[in-house]
Amino acid sequence: MIPTINSARYIDIVLGFYLRHQIPVTVLVDNRSCDETFAIAKSLVSDTRLIRNCGTGVEDMLPSIAEMCPARWILRIDDDELPTLGMMQFVKEAMGHPEIDAYGFPRYQCAISREALLLHAKAVSTSVHQQWRLYQPTRVTFYNTWHTPGFHPERIQKSAPASAILIHLDWAVHPYAERLEKIERYDAHTPGEGTKWRSYYLYEEADLAGQEFAELPLSEFAQTSVDIAQRFPDLCVELENVFVENRVGFPSAADSD
Repeated sequence: MIPTINSARYIDIVLGFYLRHQIPVTVLVDNRSCDETFAIAKSLVSDTRLIRNCGTGVEDMLPSIAEMCPARWILRIDDDELPTLGMMQFVKEAMGHPEIDAYGFPRYQCAISREALLLHAKAVSTSVHQQWRLYQPTRVTFYNTWHTPGFHPERIQKSAPASAILIHLDWAVHPYAERLEKIERYDAHTPGEGTKWRSYYLYEEADLAGQEFAELPLSEFAQTSVDIAQRFPDLCVELENVFVENRVGFPSAADSD
């Protein structure tokens, strides 16, 4: 399931990925949206619903999500994230292990170049930013602390292998002003919660010449990268301003334990 709010500018690109790869999704549109997110999502995904958010963040909605999607397992992927096909294959297998309460996935912080290359920021640790997104809702206790999974597993949690990753496209689809507003909203919820992540969300404030990226040569994201580069050229990374490693291989499921 995909929770989203005010994503009319790019939600069709995100949902296009799932449609191309025949991955069924449920889209839950925050009822505080003030753009055409619901109409666009509904035109593409029939299982699109409004969800009432009594709080200010997605963590506040998790109990309601569990009620609206009464399944044994829930896989939550945010509206500026996408799973690799390797991750989705792992999810199919992981759901056969009911003794596990929740799984965490490494997440790559990504940018798109004007040449439509998918790049990940080397300075952002995938282990520090592991995301606990596949869980059994009846076997977790929900809470609304931000920048957390939003739940406590009651028994066992497990990390997914290196090939089962998420990519985070926050830098690629949200302009600076939106990311700054996010920091301010986080600080209003919990003092200092946004400010401590300022360099992460507002990477432009750092010296771009010092940014190091590596290409993620994942063919499943080729069209998505093109779509983003064409629609949001002003948010794309200029290759001459950053250091990009030579193309490198990406671990396959066979390389993981």
